[in-house]
Amino acid sequence: MRVVKKIGTMLMLLMLVSVILAGCMDEEYEDYEEYETETEQEYDDAEGYGSYDSEEPESDDEISESSGELDLNNYPMGTVKEVEGNIAVVTIVADDASTSWDFESGNGAEVLAKYHDRLGSAMEWLEKNIAEYGRDVHFIWDWEEHEELLYDASFETDLGSTINSQKEGIFEADEIIASKINSEAIMRSLNADGIVYMFAVNSDPNATNVSCSFDVGSGPERSMKDYWYMMEGKDEPPYEFLVLMLNHRNQFIEASTIAHEFIHSLSVPDLYAASDMIPQDFVDYAWDSKLTDIMQDDEEKGARITEVTAYYMGLIDHSDMVDEWGLGRSTH
Repeated sequence: MRVVKKIGTMLMLLMLVSVILAGCMDEEYEDYEEYETETEQEYDDAEGYGSYDSEEPESDDEISESSGELDLNNYPMGTVKEVEGNIAVVTIVADDASTSWDFESGNGAEVLAKYHDRLGSAMEWLEKNIAEYGRDVHFIWDWEEHEELLYDASFETDLGSTINSQKEGIFEADEIIASKINSEAIMRSLNADGIVYMFAVNSDPNATNVSCSFDVGSGPERSMKDYWYMMEGKDEPPYEFLVLMLNHRNQFIEASTIAHEFIHSLSVPDLYAASDMIPQDFVDYAWDSKLTDIMQDDEEKGARITEVTAYYMGLIDHSDMVDEWGLGRSTH
């Protein structure tokens, strides 16, 4: 298996500035200021991007013969359900039927560097807010330190219009993960307890398609991913992945959006719209009371992980607010 390394050696750092994270797609966070550092980077030699073999682990463990596929029986709640220990975060730079990454004459390197900074800020924010609930979690995401965390892929489907509503994109994403990524090798080499996959799409700046996540459900709560596999009578892989549209309505993706979508991979529902788990009266209350939960309004400055989201993430066993409003039960 060959993996193309999309980011080469940085020739120089032009500018180091502290920025404040923004809410889902647009707004800014005040509380993120100490975590996000956005680095402008230059890449002069696009043709110099190297390749390397992901099946040559740094350790001496004989794991390269592994298929890389993960058994759903060993991950019944998906690949990243317990919020503790080390969690590997794999980025897959994805072309699709309507978008592509141009690393030779376009802005591919610049976009990837910007995404790298936002991803790091999102992971730091998550670690900090999860720690407030007494959980020690470490996200291993930086492909500059761990080359096995960066891949490229090409979809036949249009991720923006297809994966949000159709089964083909979901099936294709799972197939790409299974065929290109040796998940077992990554988890062993990084001593990771879980793994999640990020498909980074260099979408058109005028695109209106939003980022989304696809997780493995459990118990009575079924996800869209579960639904399509069930309808097709196929065995569902345990992979949980995000599709990140890096550009949306002329705004580059913010760390808050990445954090919001990542939390979805833990079977956490949105709090801004009614669903089987979240009744409309609670949605109205959340807006009226300015709950500022990242799953309710990640455009709000100072959004955080409240007890409701903490309950659905499995960080706490009980929430008085969940009981008071008759919300759905956590899968944890």
